[in-house]
Amino acid sequence: RGPAKLQPILPLAMLLAVSCHVAIASTERPFSRRSLAGRTLSVSIDPNTTPKTVPFDSSLRVGSPDISPDDYRIVKERPGCDAPEQIHLTYWTSTSVLVSWATCDAKVAQHITKPQTAKGNTIVLYGKDSNKLDKSAVGIAAGYVYNYSAIREPSYASPVLHHVLLEDLEPGTTYYYSPATSSDDGGMGQSQVYNFTLPKASFPVNIGVMADPGQTYNTSVMLDHLRATNPELVLLVGDFTYADEWLTLETRLPDGLKYTYQPKWDTWSRLFQPLLSHVPVIHTNGNHEIEQQPSGVRNTAYNYRFPTPQKSSEAPTTFTGTTKSNPYTNLYYSVELPGVFKSISLTSYSIDQKENGFNKEQEQYKWLEQELKNTDRTKTPWLVVLVHAPWYNTYATHFKENECMRQMYEWLMIKYNVDMMLFGHVHAYERVKPINNYKVDECGPVHITIGDGGNVEGTYKDFIDTVNPRPAYCDNPNSGKQFPSYQPQKCLTYQDGQYCFKQQPDWSAYREPSFGHGNLELMNATHAKWTWTKNQWPAFNVADEVIIVRKDKEVGSCG
Repeated sequence: RGPAKLQPILPLAMLLAVSCHVAIASTERPFSRRSLAGRTLSVSIDPNTTPKTVPFDSSLRVGSPDISPDDYRIVKERPGCDAPEQIHLTYWTSTSVLVSWATCDAKVAQHITKPQTAKGNTIVLYGKDSNKLDKSAVGIAAGYVYNYSAIREPSYASPVLHHVLLEDLEPGTTYYYSPATSSDDGGMGQSQVYNFTLPKASFPVNIGVMADPGQTYNTSVMLDHLRATNPELVLLVGDFTYADEWLTLETRLPDGLKYTYQPKWDTWSRLFQPLLSHVPVIHTNGNHEIEQQPSGVRNTAYNYRFPTPQKSSEAPTTFTGTTKSNPYTNLYYSVELPGVFKSISLTSYSIDQKENGFNKEQEQYKWLEQELKNTDRTKTPWLVVLVHAPWYNTYATHFKENECMRQMYEWLMIKYNVDMMLFGHVHAYERVKPINNYKVDECGPVHITIGDGGNVEGTYKDFIDTVNPRPAYCDNPNSGKQFPSYQPQKCLTYQDGQYCFKQQPDWSAYREPSFGHGNLELMNATHAKWTWTKNQWPAFNVADEVIIVRKDKEVGSCG
């Protein structure tokens, strides 16, 4: 039996009681060198509200521990290879979805060098009737190894990871499916039946948004709240599991040791299965997905477990981590719901970017410019970009950390009229008014930081303009101490002669240190509703809600 349909628990009147309005304007115009996509967008705020700060509630804890290893939600139900688990869906196209799951038991031991292999064919049985799964699709199985023999720590062999692409689906139709494996003698091992519904290529569409979730008790509350909103898709803006924070299931990693406890990927995938086996996810990678091995290979777990349609809408056939020779594998891509929106996922954590900074000759930059140029905004009203590390941030942690990427990429967002950018990384919430180069600008996108999914590192509660003591880099930014090893590029900018803000900037519309999640409801081609719900157990607490409106704008005024 598939999971029950989830019901919202908040009345609309309660949501509207906290609403304010953002207006995003647009108008069609002739093609030109300035706007090859054929549409002019601009953004204005109505009303242009005074920046709002809600300080951290000192009656609450900053964070919570990871869920106990013996919690039923993250324990494998039964050992062996005959029970598919860790089931999740990845949005591929408007008529296809990638079904992924794991079988067999992961291994943690010294000197593991070879991945586990499948013992049968990888199959999904599916259909429109839960009692009649009359179709089947065959996919691929793979496994990976994290070899830590060089540092004398236990290595890891993943469970067998299966991926099957279901194609030619009818949007708006509920499908029932069962991951399965078949043996050479004709036997079939099959899971229970799950269901999903691909959204129609029409309005409205309700999209859940989260980032930096981890797998704590706070995470579980966030998941309960997000599921209750009945999202049709989920955007996950990086930093999935925080496996690189752990030495064992219950022991945090000592300072200085480069290690990642990979079974945290397995426990995370079990925790998220009730949501992601039912709702397809669109995602991007964060710094906690780097997980560099002693060999130098990066992003192995992310790339094997969450493949993307980076190069093709065909089913994935090969899996590999990222290396110096292939520094962007699986780290950027786009997907589209025709007639509604396009989502573009970007990385700022490629080894190429780490070693060479950001420039226009890099693979991702060239791809993005062409992707934006080829997006026909008369057919794709909404354009959303996902990047893990914020470009605008008024919290003391990660302050101006991703400034080099902003300086190189921001003009593309203005030229091609991106509507909204979503970020994580900062473990708190902040909504930024339409912006361009640190100034409120109706030609720029709305920026939202939502790295408040619940992870073990806790909430970031200090703002750069109020933190005490003031960070040393505010007075000596050239020291570069504010830039971490995974994001070492040093690009300095000053506003009113200051590196650090002395008060909340006028472009910071709303900020609050709390865990939570977002919902983006694309209501029609001109109106969208953004809602941020913060964790306040046991009830919802809708703290920020805006209506985004796209209106006519004078031709030639942006870009």
